[in-house]
This record gives sequence, structure tokens and C-alpha cells, in this order.
Amino acid sequence: MTNVKIETKRLIITEFDMSMAESIYRESLMGCYASGEGPMVYHVLLKDGTYIGYVQAVPFDDGTWEIGYHIGVNYTKQGYATEAVTAFLPVIMKQLSITEIRGICLADNLAAVKVMERCGFICLYDGIGDYQGEEQKIRKYVYYLSPKEIVVKFFEDGYTNHNYDFIMTCMAENYIDNSPAAARSNADAVGILKIVADQFSNLTVKVLDVFAEDGMVATRVLYDGIHSGTCMGVPATGKHITFEALENFKVEKGKITESWGYWPDKEIEEKLKSQ
Repeated sequence: MTNVKIETKRLIITEFDMSMAESIYRESLMGCYASGEGPMVYHVLLKDGTYIGYVQAVPFDDGTWEIGYHIGVNYTKQGYATEAVTAFLPVIMKQLSITEIRGICLADNLAAVKVMERCGFICLYDGIGDYQGEEQKIRKYVYYLSPKEIVVKFFEDGYTNHNYDFIMTCMAENYIDNSPAAARSNADAVGILKIVADQFSNLTVKVLDVFAEDGMVATRVLYDGIHSGTCMGVPATGKHITFEALENFKVEKGKITESWGYWPDKEIEEKLKSQ
């Protein structure tokens, strides 16, 4: 996990440091930052350094995460909670390699309800449920990374970082690839990425253009790597290869469900065979 420091117009969101907590609590938090196991708790400060509260991501045994926050009573009703949570969500979710995060609050806690809705959470349930060990009227929410953010992270983690756990998370189990690769699941997609990793070492991708609307994401991507394994019947040449591809994705509820894309096979083959 890399250090998190987020600045907004009025706030700084950062990890606890030596001046922020008693030693035992501080050491516990530092261990969470290093391991990525959570809870991931971050201070919310005004730009002058005044501590006003915290935001956190809390893990559960089923692999899901939940957002939490607290703003001191002297600083409520000024939009700080919304500002902090809005800035924190995409950053911590990318750090944790998750595409969705949950939220829960009492239904009559109108301030919390407003924060959830203003931050882009979607209400999944409004009714009686367990809240801190008691049956109460609650609201359960979910927040998804934007389709554009999910697709960009797919390229970064799938091709460059080889973070296949994230690929399994960001793609639907019944994912459909409409390209010649013809994957029919997220596991198939990981298999294809591993084949590409064997064909091209030191592979990096750069998203040159990305456009998103109504869950559809269109990209133009530059691939750059070393031909280190058999590709298109051509044994490894050690050549430095670059090429561009156009790929489109459909994203629903935080998952890539379908894609369309064709690599310039003829161009790649010509580059591999050229003297």
C-alpha cells in the first residue's frame, strides 16, 4: 500500500502520524496501512491542520468493505463529510483493488442519508435490519467506481501490474469477450492476460483516449513491450514492439460484463517478422 494523502478545496485527508494518536492505537493503524487488511482509517484535517474527524474503509469476512466517517460536532452542517467521503472513495478503492464499497446508516439519520446520496451511493435496502447489534430501521447503500475508472484500472492491473485478483473482481463471472479471443468468463479473461504476459515481457499500457457514457467505455490504448514468447506462431525475437488497439467495454454495477476489441494482428505480425 502506498501512502494516501488527498487534498480538496478545504481539506487534507491523510494517514495518522506520530502526532495524531496514542502509541498503541497508532501502531495498530500503521500495521493496517502496511498490510492492507484494514480498517483503513484516515484523518480529516482543515487546511490549517485542525483535526475535524476521520474517514475509514472497514473490511468484512466476506471480502466486502464498508465506508465509515465521523466529523466533530463543531464542524457539522458545513459539507465537510460529503467533501471528505467524495474525495476518499475513488482513491482508497483503487488502493484496495475493489470496485464497490458498502454503506449503512439509520434511516432517520437524515444527515448521513444526505451524505450517502450526495456522494453517489445507491440505496439497496430501506427497512428493518441489524445496526450495531439492534434491530432498527436502516438504509443500506452501495457505491461503485465509475465505468471509466474501472476500465483504466483494468488495463493497468491486467497488463502492467499482473494483479489478476483485481481482474477477477472487476469482471463479471459471465463476462463475454466479442473479440477473436472469445473469453466467456472472468477466469477466461485472466487466462488470456497471462498468455499475453508470456508473449510480451515488460509490457506496459497507456490509455491514450477514453470516453464513457451510460456504462459504455471506449478506449484507444498503446501497448509497449518486449517480444519474449511465441506470438502468432513467431518464436521470441527480443524485439521492442509497440502498437495501438481500440477496445470498448460495457460496465454494469461495478463489473465489466462485455467487451469488443481487435488488436491490429497484421501489423503486429509484420513487426515480429521484420528484419
